[in-house]
Amino acid sequence: MKIATWNIEGLKKNKNEQVRAKIKEIDADIFVLTETSKEISLDNYSSHSSSLLEKGYEGINYKDAENRTTIWSKFPITNTFETYDNNTTTCVELQTTYGNLIVYGTIIGVFANRQPKFDNDLNGQVEDFKKIFPNKQVATIGDFNIIFKGFAYPSHKAREKMNEVFTEHKLTITTTEIENNIDHIVISDDFLKDKTTEISIWNEDKILSDHIGVCLTLKKITE
Repeated sequence: MKIATWNIEGLKKNKNEQVRAKIKEIDADIFVLTETSKEISLDNYSSHSSSLLEKGYEGINYKDAENRTTIWSKFPITNTFETYDNNTTTCVELQTTYGNLIVYGTIIGVFANRQPKFDNDLNGQVEDFKKIFPNKQVATIGDFNIIFKGFAYPSHKAREKMNEVFTEHKLTITTTEIENNIDHIVISDDFLKDKTTEISIWNEDKILSDHIGVCLTLKKITE
């Protein structure tokens, strides 16, 4: 199973086809795109998105069809969940080959570390986790605007808070060893049991967008 995330930094006429080609090349089973658009279309996937945004929403010059977060899945979507901010986050339950998995797609702080938006997003999403995550196998995936290894961005406080939250919900940050990276895939410990994990990245030169893409490959351990 492949799970990937990428902030594509909105659509740009001179890069759109390259971005689409890279998404298709990655061929993830679950793909969370952030700063994305309804103009992105993936064959053989189901999807669930945060709301479309009007030009000027929260002072951002959004283009037609742009939205903040979309979950694409080759697995059936069996349920959807309300989140604290449907303009930014989206949440679904998937019927995967390894069992049901709730996927929470997110951006934390659409203005990076600018306050009070960052803390409002962080606190709102932590409250969502308390409502949705207990007794479930879950993944929270997307642009966290938090670095877990390297410079403590946006702060030691934010990093420590999220580490505590993930520990409380028994989640593993599979992308924690990527230095100075803010895009993450965090999954329930139980879902990772009896599986090998491998992380790959792309767009390291940040030509196609201002974020790297990250992909987690899970394989069942067979005796």
